[in-house]
Amino acid sequence: MSARLPTLPHRLCAHLVNTSQSSLASTSLPYSNSSLAITSVLLRHGLISNLTLGTPTHPSPTEFHTLPEPSKRIWVGLKYRNGTPVLKKLNLVSKPSQRRIVSNKELGAILAGKRALNVAGAGLGEVFVVRVLDKDGRSVKGMDTFMEGWEAWRAGLGGELVCRAG
Repeated sequence: MSARLPTLPHRLCAHLVNTSQSSLASTSLPYSNSSLAITSVLLRHGLISNLTLGTPTHPSPTEFHTLPEPSKRIWVGLKYRNGTPVLKKLNLVSKPSQRRIVSNKELGAILAGKRALNVAGAGLGEVFVVRVLDKDGRSVKGMDTFMEGWEAWRAGLGGELVCRAG
């Protein structure tokens, strides 16, 4: 019997790409641990400019903790270079109908640009977000549930390929 994994961040991916293509300076996303972790990976790799917790109307880390759960938002500052969005694509790799769970060896091959498990290898400047799984195939609890592909590979971990960004 396998553990049920959380839903995939398809709305996050579509929203960030659409708003970056629209040349908006910032946008807000509904707060969730997975959204915060994925956007943190994008921030660390320079695909977005900043992250702030806030309310539905404005970024405000001080008000964030007093809000009810449905009103909490993550404010994302989008990044542009010469009028072109830095975040050009953000695509899901795993889908509800077909999860892409890779071992550490398969993850290394994908990151080196080779195809594995019907997943095209990484291109130049592409970042993979991996949901790290334990040996039984369940999500790992804690802060490092989501990692960038190279971070997971260096740690000797495999997991579910959530999305790829470039």
